[in-house]
Amino acid sequence: MESRILSSNSNSSHRSEGEGERERFCYCGLPSPRRTSWTRMNPGRRFYGCARYREGSKCKYFKWIDAKFSHRATEVILDLLDGWRQPPSTFVDDLDDVDSKQVEASSANYLKNKVSKQAEVSSVNYLLKNEDSRMRNERKCYQMFIIVLFCYIAYLMIKCKALEDKKKFLQLP
Repeated sequence: MESRILSSNSNSSHRSEGEGERERFCYCGLPSPRRTSWTRMNPGRRFYGCARYREGSKCKYFKWIDAKFSHRATEVILDLLDGWRQPPSTFVDDLDDVDSKQVEASSANYLKNKVSKQAEVSSVNYLLKNEDSRMRNERKCYQMFIIVLFCYIAYLMIKCKALEDKKKFLQLP
């Protein structure tokens, strides 16, 4: 009965890969890929790191995902790595190639999204400039209409005053 309780507890604490994890960004602002360490000290241990670490980035973003493995687990992983027919360094290079392809794809998607957002902002900016220009022209038209209307009213007032003066002049005393 205790073994059932232990196994159910261990299953409930296990989290499937990717579940509940949010995308992380390094200090460069790029998506930080999830990688796996294949060093002798931390074989198989997952971490997040800067997307440009191979390019000599000064970002230095780094965060472990997994807790440090026990000494025995580290030994088993290293024995498995040493058991491959090819040297571990080649195997590790192959894994790094997979990581770098994931980084390239992730960076490409990030840049593609950023470019599309910039294009969207540019098109909105263009529409706003056109709307601003149209509204300025419309305002000038209304201003001209008001000036013409004012001049016409002044003309009518002068004309009325002239008619009144003419009427007074024609009247006999």
